[in-house]
Amino acid sequence: MRLSEIKGERVFDVIADIIEPACNIAQDEDAASLFDRSEARPDGTSAKDFALGKVKRAVPKLMRTHKDDLVAILSAIEGVDPDEYRESITMPKLIQGVYEILTDEDLLAFLS
Repeated sequence: MRLSEIKGERVFDVIADIIEPACNIAQDEDAASLFDRSEARPDGTSAKDFALGKVKRAVPKLMRTHKDDLVAILSAIEGVDPDEYRESITMPKLIQGVYEILTDEDLLAFLS
């Protein structure tokens, strides 16, 4: 689910739930670099290679040092309790959730 798909009164709860974990990530320069859209792509580098380079640099640290923040964001967006979300994580579910974070323009704008 993407932020733009959340409707009605639930919007307030989701924003309230993701502010703290989003700020935690934004305060970590390495993790925040993944969401920095102002970084210019070097000449001769394809958009795909540039994006993959950012992913390789930032995602491992993001996943190692911000597990609780990622769970808080993903569970809020999905509309479930963080403990429930944590217990239900599978490799495909986590990959899909992180992919949605990285490609959700509204969430990227919020994290930037």
